[in-house]
Amino acid sequence: MVLLAGDVGGTNSRFALYEASPQVAATPLFDRTYPSTSHGTLEDIADAFLADASTALDGRVGRGKGVSAACVAIAGPVENNISRATNLPWVVDGRSLAARLGIERVRIVNDFYAAALGVTAVGPEWLAPLGGPAPSPRGPIAVLGAGTGLGEAFLLWSASGNRYEVVPSEGGHVDFAPRTPLEVGLLQFLANKYGRVSCERVLSGRGLGDVFSFLSQEPGCCALIHPDTLAALAHPSPRPDPAAVISERGLSGADPICEMALAVFASVLGAVAGNLALTVLASGGVFVVGGIAPRVLPVLRKGGFREAFERKGRLHTLLERIPAFVVTHPQVGLLGAAAAAASP
Repeated sequence: MVLLAGDVGGTNSRFALYEASPQVAATPLFDRTYPSTSHGTLEDIADAFLADASTALDGRVGRGKGVSAACVAIAGPVENNISRATNLPWVVDGRSLAARLGIERVRIVNDFYAAALGVTAVGPEWLAPLGGPAPSPRGPIAVLGAGTGLGEAFLLWSASGNRYEVVPSEGGHVDFAPRTPLEVGLLQFLANKYGRVSCERVLSGRGLGDVFSFLSQEPGCCALIHPDTLAALAHPSPRPDPAAVISERGLSGADPICEMALAVFASVLGAVAGNLALTVLASGGVFVVGGIAPRVLPVLRKGGFREAFERKGRLHTLLERIPAFVVTHPQVGLLGAAAAAASP
């Protein structure tokens, strides 16, 4: 069977066709990524993808042809196979999408529902360890990841189904809880800007930019910013991605405030990951996905992530026994969406 999988975020929409058995997603037959704002609706992007796929695959697939089932993962809550996207002005209806594409069954799931399923499909070569022992077989798993937003999900083993079942979550929108005087100042900075401050306000691409902005306003820090950093952030064309600029200059050591922003980001990410580990006693591991973590992996490995992950007072010995990983596979969401499409 041929399965259509989609992974839609606030920045990019990724689609792929998989030739797969009902159990295992294979290598994509065809895949393509589109800027999410390049078309007016998700239906338009999916339609364009099938047209591109038809051209590339000599007409084997296309609208109303060759695709047995589809699943589209989208950043936002899903009810009755309908999702109102969190970071896009879209309402996505699985039944309408099925009619538009000529596919009998189109399933809409939360993006981290798909990412969680994808975590169970990737091999060990795609997992970068961040401390802790080997995962406990069939133990609860927590998944989180920062990109355009902050997503979370959980996996619990089903004995009757002999597989992990996904528990979706919108936990990325819980209140940000500062742990240090510096983070208290960051909370106040973000509260003045946004009102309510969620974890996503820190742990996202825009959040990394806001962390840098906060640090750059501190009297002891502003003089340390390298002029080239300010020039790169202010460059009018093409418009820069602040998170990319900060990550690049922080990783290279070219700017100490960019380095500090990445260190704050890694510490907060570790603290939130540790909270999730406590929430479900994630003996099966905590898996960090998303676009940012693989790019800043050297920072996460320096120790700030793990220190914050384990710093849970009397329960620190429990956290020491829970492993954490960064998932480096570039299409973990698509793998999960394909698996969901194959499910009856």
